[in-house]
Amino acid sequence: MKLNRSEITKIVSGKILQNEPMSRHTTFRIGGKCDFYVEVKTTVELKSLIKLCLKKKIPYQIIGFGSNILVKDEGVRGIVIRLTGDLSSLNFRLQKKSAVAGGGCALQLFVKNCADNGLSGAESLVGIPGTVGGAVIMNAGTKEGYIGSLVKSVTVMNEKGEIKKLDKKSLRFSYRGSNIPPKNIIISAEFLLKKKSKSDIIKNLNKLMHRRVKTQPFGFYNAGCIFKNLAGDYAARLIDRTGLKGASVGGAVVSKLHANFINNTGVATAEDVLKLIKNIQKKVKEKFNKNLELEIKIIGG
Repeated sequence: MKLNRSEITKIVSGKILQNEPMSRHTTFRIGGKCDFYVEVKTTVELKSLIKLCLKKKIPYQIIGFGSNILVKDEGVRGIVIRLTGDLSSLNFRLQKKSAVAGGGCALQLFVKNCADNGLSGAESLVGIPGTVGGAVIMNAGTKEGYIGSLVKSVTVMNEKGEIKKLDKKSLRFSYRGSNIPPKNIIISAEFLLKKKSKSDIIKNLNKLMHRRVKTQPFGFYNAGCIFKNLAGDYAARLIDRTGLKGASVGGAVVSKLHANFINNTGVATAEDVLKLIKNIQKKVKEKFNKNLELEIKIIGG
């Protein structure tokens, strides 16, 4: 069934954009148009919007800052939802050494405010773009640590609009994944942190960020690491050893600084990136007999 703007306007107070280019909402700066891009501010709005989508059989997709996705050139049918307002809030319970962040909260805002409040644990997340919700679902992190180790509980909304709290005992985090059902939307997450000197935390953040800047292509349009690391090996090493640094298709190019990044030179299409991905997978398979699995999510088409 077709959805019209007036139906959305009745239940959502945030931004509503029709036929919106997704290239404006992804760090890759790539992607065709979505039927509707909608920013919801409360759980009531989110629940009502999902209910409307189910009633009209309209597909919907939750995105954060679009930092770990590639949107196809054909665009996305249905509604793309971004969590804002109350759903991007951040509150600290200093006596309990904990923080509660909305699913739409910027991950780097979370990291900065933890430091400002003298709470340690989130430093390993510095420099990782995206939102708290997306980070928790994929257990974002680096070799210094992963966000899943900090989680005390997660409040989710399922596809029926039901809200449920998942405690630490029922949560399982793995490399770039979790057992949070794929249709569940993270409303908020509570994190347990440790008290530490603010100056020591900031010193560590600066050291880690300096390392990131030296080893990763900041300042370019990309989606972060394209492939998951393999057991006992790094995807970047395999790609580098295959001689693919600097390889390109159209406007998409393998970073010369970090081989597991594909940069958009400014004119890349999703098709360019997909062809380059297939080339990389093929050549790594031929040389090392290893299969590279995507870390980014491909949506649309």
